[in-house]
Amino acid sequence: MKTLIFDAFGTLFEVSTGGSAKTIMKHITDCGGIVDEKAFHEEWKSYYKSHTAAGCKFMTEREIFTARNRMFYDRYHISREAEADADILLAAAAMRTAYPETGAVLGELMKHHQVFIGSNTDNDILKAVMNRNAVSVHKVYTSENLKSYKPNRSFFEKILAENNLSPEDVLFIGDSVSDDVLGPMAVGIRTVWVDRNKTGGVFGQDYTVTDLKDLLCGIVQP
Repeated sequence: MKTLIFDAFGTLFEVSTGGSAKTIMKHITDCGGIVDEKAFHEEWKSYYKSHTAAGCKFMTEREIFTARNRMFYDRYHISREAEADADILLAAAAMRTAYPETGAVLGELMKHHQVFIGSNTDNDILKAVMNRNAVSVHKVYTSENLKSYKPNRSFFEKILAENNLSPEDVLFIGDSVSDDVLGPMAVGIRTVWVDRNKTGGVFGQDYTVTDLKDLLCGIVQP
């Protein structure tokens, strides 16, 4: 095994769910809009998925966030700056904190392997998070620099091609079943599912860990 590719958010760095949607929903309700919370959250997520799917015209996350904000503001007749609010959401994302074991595990693995990050994010956000947490790897790939989002095949195929790697040379490690297990599997890459909440499940992954330190216990060999 030559190369380990880590997802970023939820794998190396802590992340909360639903915070961005709640922020925009509050802007709307503070201005008098009446919102069905469940339906709002469902449309919030489906908008992102539909604009990151294979075959779509590529948009950065900042562009997607701005367009989604504008859609909701227009619908509820809210007078706010969609782009400025998108910048605020992304600035909050840039403040994420690394999991306690992240630095030590990456440092140990980098002694014997190429270690990359492969993340659905914009370049500046991931760079800010890595700098804030003093995290470094050999190479960083984002949806912005690959012009593709996980779990699309092209995201993984571009990394393989650029580094002259075959799928069997690579292990992908991440917390999202869709993006980090099913996506890499579709191109023949072996996977580690990071199940930090210990929910359990079998999705075709080669290994399951609840903490990155587990990688050093026989899964990744020197």
